[in-house]
Amino acid sequence: MDKGKQPSIWGKHNFNQLTEEAFRRNKEKERAQVVGEILDQPDGCEKSNIDVLSDNSLSRLSRALEKAFEVELSPSVCDTVNVRLFSPHECVADDSFVVPMEVNTSVVALDAYGPGSVGRDGPKVGSILLFKVAGNLIEESAPDITAKDLAWGENCVFGAFVDGDAINYFEIAQTSGDVVQSELRRNDPTEENGQSVEMQVVKPGKDRLIVQKLSSSSDEALQLEQELDKFMASRPAQ
Repeated sequence: MDKGKQPSIWGKHNFNQLTEEAFRRNKEKERAQVVGEILDQPDGCEKSNIDVLSDNSLSRLSRALEKAFEVELSPSVCDTVNVRLFSPHECVADDSFVVPMEVNTSVVALDAYGPGSVGRDGPKVGSILLFKVAGNLIEESAPDITAKDLAWGENCVFGAFVDGDAINYFEIAQTSGDVVQSELRRNDPTEENGQSVEMQVVKPGKDRLIVQKLSSSSDEALQLEQELDKFMASRPAQ
Protein backbone atom coordinates (compact mmCIF):
# COMPACT_ATOMS: atom_id res chain seq x y z
CA MET A 1 0.00 0.00 0.00
CA ASP A 2 1.37 3.41 -0.99
CA LYS A 3 1.45 5.56 2.16
CA GLY A 4 2.83 8.60 0.38
CA LYS A 5 0.99 11.82 -0.25
CA GLN A 6 -2.28 11.23 -2.08
CA PRO A 7 -3.22 13.16 -5.26
CA SER A 8 -5.00 16.45 -4.68
CA ILE A 9 -8.15 15.14 -6.39
CA TRP A 10 -8.71 12.92 -3.36
CA GLY A 11 -9.61 16.04 -1.42
CA LYS A 12 -12.93 16.06 -3.28
CA HIS A 13 -13.99 12.88 -1.48
CA ASN A 14 -15.60 12.54 1.95
CA PHE A 15 -13.09 10.29 3.70
CA ASN A 16 -14.61 10.91 7.11
CA GLN A 17 -17.83 9.34 5.84
CA LEU A 18 -15.94 6.44 4.24
CA THR A 19 -14.08 5.80 7.50
CA GLU A 20 -17.31 5.86 9.51
CA GLU A 21 -18.94 3.40 7.11
CA ALA A 22 -15.95 1.03 7.25
CA PHE A 23 -15.97 1.16 11.06
CA ARG A 24 -19.72 0.51 11.13
CA ARG A 25 -19.37 -2.50 8.81
CA ASN A 26 -16.66 -3.99 11.02
CA LYS A 27 -18.71 -3.52 14.21
CA GLU A 28 -21.78 -4.90 12.46
CA LYS A 29 -19.88 -8.01 11.39
CA GLU A 30 -18.71 -8.59 14.97
CA ARG A 31 -22.25 -8.07 16.26
CA ALA A 32 -23.70 -10.49 13.68
CA GLN A 33 -21.22 -13.20 14.69
CA VAL A 34 -22.06 -12.81 18.39
CA VAL A 35 -25.79 -12.88 17.67
CA GLY A 36 -25.34 -16.08 15.67
CA GLU A 37 -23.72 -17.75 18.69
CA ILE A 38 -26.46 -16.52 21.04
CA LEU A 39 -29.20 -17.90 18.82
CA ASP A 40 -27.82 -21.41 19.32
CA GLN A 41 -28.81 -21.20 23.02
CA PRO A 42 -32.56 -20.38 23.15
CA ASP A 43 -34.67 -20.53 26.30
CA GLY A 44 -37.40 -22.46 24.49
CA CYS A 45 -38.47 -23.80 21.10
CA GLU A 46 -41.73 -24.26 19.22
CA LYS A 47 -42.66 -25.89 15.95
CA SER A 48 -44.49 -23.90 13.29
CA ASN A 49 -45.79 -24.82 9.87
CA ILE A 50 -44.73 -22.58 6.99
CA ASP A 51 -46.89 -23.05 3.92
CA VAL A 52 -46.98 -20.94 0.78
CA LEU A 53 -50.78 -21.24 0.76
CA SER A 54 -51.35 -20.72 4.49
CA ASP A 55 -52.57 -17.50 6.05
CA ASN A 56 -50.96 -18.01 9.47
CA SER A 57 -48.77 -15.21 10.78
CA LEU A 58 -45.35 -16.75 10.05
CA SER A 59 -46.34 -17.96 6.57
CA ARG A 60 -47.46 -14.43 5.72
CA LEU A 61 -44.19 -13.04 7.07
CA SER A 62 -42.21 -15.57 5.03
CA ARG A 63 -43.84 -14.37 1.80
CA ALA A 64 -43.19 -10.73 2.72
CA LEU A 65 -39.53 -11.45 3.53
CA GLU A 66 -39.09 -13.10 0.14
CA LYS A 67 -40.09 -9.86 -1.57
CA ALA A 68 -37.84 -7.69 0.63
CA PHE A 69 -34.70 -9.81 1.09
CA GLU A 70 -35.18 -12.84 -1.19
CA VAL A 71 -35.20 -15.11 1.87
CA GLU A 72 -37.94 -17.25 3.40
CA LEU A 73 -38.57 -18.93 6.74
CA SER A 74 -38.74 -22.41 5.24
CA PRO A 75 -36.33 -24.29 2.93
CA SER A 76 -39.28 -25.51 0.83
CA VAL A 77 -42.80 -24.38 -0.06
CA CYS A 78 -44.24 -26.33 2.86
CA ASP A 79 -42.29 -27.36 5.92
CA THR A 80 -42.28 -27.46 9.71
CA VAL A 81 -39.61 -25.18 11.18
CA ASN A 82 -38.10 -24.52 14.59
CA VAL A 83 -38.97 -21.22 16.25
CA ARG A 84 -36.43 -20.22 18.89
CA LEU A 85 -37.73 -18.30 21.91
CA PHE A 86 -35.80 -16.10 24.32
CA SER A 87 -36.79 -14.79 27.73
CA PRO A 88 -37.47 -11.03 27.91
CA HIS A 89 -34.29 -8.98 27.86
CA GLU A 90 -36.05 -5.85 29.09
CA CYS A 91 -38.94 -5.16 31.44
CA VAL A 92 -40.16 -1.58 31.84
CA ALA A 93 -42.86 -0.36 34.22
CA ASP A 94 -45.12 2.05 32.33
CA ASP A 95 -47.63 4.20 34.20
CA SER A 96 -48.78 6.13 31.14
CA PHE A 97 -51.79 3.82 30.78
CA VAL A 98 -55.00 3.97 32.84
CA VAL A 99 -53.67 0.98 34.79
CA PRO A 100 -49.89 0.69 35.38
CA MET A 101 -48.35 -1.99 33.18
CA GLU A 102 -45.11 -3.89 32.77
CA VAL A 103 -43.94 -4.06 29.16
CA ASN A 104 -41.61 -6.93 28.33
CA THR A 105 -39.47 -7.09 25.18
CA SER A 106 -38.19 -10.43 23.93
CA VAL A 107 -36.70 -11.96 20.79
CA VAL A 108 -38.17 -14.64 18.56
CA ALA A 109 -35.74 -16.13 16.02
CA LEU A 110 -36.04 -18.32 12.94
CA ASP A 111 -33.62 -19.53 10.30
CA ALA A 112 -33.67 -17.71 6.95
CA TYR A 113 -33.35 -19.66 3.70
CA GLY A 114 -32.32 -18.57 0.24
CA PRO A 115 -34.08 -19.57 -3.00
CA GLY A 116 -34.24 -23.29 -3.76
CA SER A 117 -34.46 -25.02 -7.11
CA VAL A 118 -36.45 -27.90 -8.57
CA GLY A 119 -35.98 -30.86 -6.25
CA ARG A 120 -33.61 -28.99 -3.94
CA ASP A 121 -34.35 -27.06 -0.76
CA GLY A 122 -33.09 -23.54 -0.28
CA PRO A 123 -29.86 -23.17 1.74
CA LYS A 124 -29.75 -21.51 5.15
CA VAL A 125 -28.36 -17.99 4.68
CA GLY A 126 -28.90 -16.37 8.08
CA SER A 127 -31.49 -15.71 10.76
CA ILE A 128 -34.58 -13.58 11.24
CA LEU A 129 -34.98 -11.88 14.61
CA LEU A 130 -38.34 -10.49 15.67
CA PHE A 131 -38.72 -8.05 18.55
CA LYS A 132 -41.91 -8.93 20.41
CA VAL A 133 -43.55 -6.96 23.20
CA ALA A 134 -45.95 -8.27 25.83
CA GLY A 135 -47.74 -6.50 28.64
CA ASN A 136 -49.04 -7.50 32.04
CA LEU A 137 -50.41 -5.78 35.11
CA ILE A 138 -47.85 -4.97 37.79
CA GLU A 139 -49.15 -7.69 40.12
CA GLU A 140 -49.33 -10.30 37.35
CA SER A 141 -46.63 -12.70 36.26
CA ALA A 142 -45.01 -12.03 32.90
CA PRO A 143 -46.63 -13.98 30.02
CA ASP A 144 -44.99 -17.21 28.89
CA ILE A 145 -42.64 -16.85 25.92
CA THR A 146 -44.29 -17.99 22.70
CA ALA A 147 -44.55 -17.12 19.02
CA LYS A 148 -48.05 -18.52 18.64
CA ASP A 149 -49.65 -15.16 19.43
CA LEU A 150 -47.54 -13.01 17.07
CA ALA A 151 -49.74 -10.23 15.71
CA TRP A 152 -48.15 -7.93 13.15
CA GLY A 153 -48.64 -4.28 13.98
CA GLU A 154 -49.77 -5.13 17.51
CA ASN A 155 -47.14 -7.00 19.51
CA CYS A 156 -44.49 -7.22 16.78
CA VAL A 157 -43.55 -4.42 14.38
CA PHE A 158 -39.77 -4.60 13.93
CA GLY A 159 -37.16 -7.23 13.19
CA ALA A 160 -33.73 -7.88 11.73
CA PHE A 161 -32.22 -10.11 9.05
CA VAL A 162 -28.83 -11.31 10.26
CA ASP A 163 -26.44 -13.03 7.87
CA GLY A 164 -22.78 -13.83 8.43
CA ASP A 165 -21.54 -10.28 7.99
CA ALA A 166 -24.42 -7.83 8.14
CA ILE A 167 -27.58 -6.90 10.01
CA ASN A 168 -30.50 -5.39 8.12
CA TYR A 169 -33.33 -3.97 10.21
CA PHE A 170 -36.89 -3.91 8.92
CA GLU A 171 -40.42 -2.84 9.76
CA ILE A 172 -43.47 -5.05 9.35
CA ALA A 173 -46.54 -3.23 8.02
CA GLN A 174 -49.94 -4.16 6.68
CA THR A 175 -51.62 -2.55 3.70
CA SER A 176 -55.21 -2.81 2.60
CA GLY A 177 -55.94 -5.38 -0.07
CA ASP A 178 -59.09 -3.52 -1.18
CA VAL A 179 -59.25 -2.79 -4.91
CA VAL A 180 -61.02 0.24 -6.42
CA GLN A 181 -63.04 -1.15 -9.33
CA SER A 182 -64.62 2.10 -10.47
CA GLU A 183 -65.14 5.67 -9.30
CA LEU A 184 -67.13 8.77 -10.13
CA ARG A 185 -65.24 12.06 -10.37
CA ARG A 186 -66.31 15.68 -10.80
CA ASN A 187 -64.46 18.86 -11.68
CA ASP A 188 -63.20 20.63 -8.58
CA PRO A 189 -60.96 23.72 -8.91
CA THR A 190 -59.96 23.44 -5.25
CA GLU A 191 -58.12 20.17 -5.88
CA GLU A 192 -54.58 20.12 -7.24
CA ASN A 193 -55.51 17.88 -10.18
CA GLY A 194 -58.79 19.72 -10.81
CA GLN A 195 -60.98 16.76 -9.84
CA SER A 196 -62.43 15.19 -6.73
CA VAL A 197 -63.85 11.71 -6.15
CA GLU A 198 -67.57 11.60 -5.36
CA MET A 199 -68.10 7.83 -5.22
CA GLN A 200 -66.07 4.63 -5.43
CA VAL A 201 -66.91 0.98 -5.91
CA VAL A 202 -64.40 -0.97 -3.83
CA LYS A 203 -63.89 -4.72 -3.86
CA PRO A 204 -62.80 -5.92 -0.41
CA GLY A 205 -59.59 -7.92 -0.30
CA LYS A 206 -57.25 -9.45 2.23
CA ASP A 207 -54.76 -7.12 3.88
CA ARG A 208 -51.21 -7.67 2.62
CA LEU A 209 -48.15 -7.90 4.82
CA ILE A 210 -45.14 -5.84 3.76
CA VAL A 211 -41.57 -5.93 5.06
CA GLN A 212 -39.89 -2.55 4.63
CA LYS A 213 -36.11 -2.28 4.85
CA LEU A 214 -34.89 0.48 7.15
CA SER A 215 -31.98 2.72 6.25
CA SER A 216 -28.98 2.07 8.50
CA SER A 217 -28.92 5.80 9.31
CA SER A 218 -32.62 6.05 10.22
CA ASP A 219 -33.73 6.73 13.80
CA GLU A 220 -35.59 3.41 13.84
CA ALA A 221 -32.50 1.42 12.81
CA LEU A 222 -30.36 3.16 15.43
CA GLN A 223 -32.91 2.39 18.15
CA LEU A 224 -33.20 -1.22 16.99
CA GLU A 225 -29.42 -1.51 17.12
CA GLN A 226 -29.59 -0.40 20.76
CA GLU A 227 -32.36 -2.94 21.37
CA LEU A 228 -30.21 -5.69 19.88
CA ASP A 229 -27.32 -4.64 22.13
CA LYS A 230 -29.63 -4.99 25.16
CA PHE A 231 -30.56 -8.49 24.02
CA MET A 232 -26.90 -9.43 23.56
CA ALA A 233 -25.95 -8.01 26.97
CA SER A 234 -28.72 -10.01 28.66
CA ARG A 235 -27.37 -13.35 27.46
CA PRO A 236 -24.70 -15.09 29.55
CA ALA A 237 -21.30 -15.51 27.94
CA GLN A 238 -20.98 -18.90 26.27
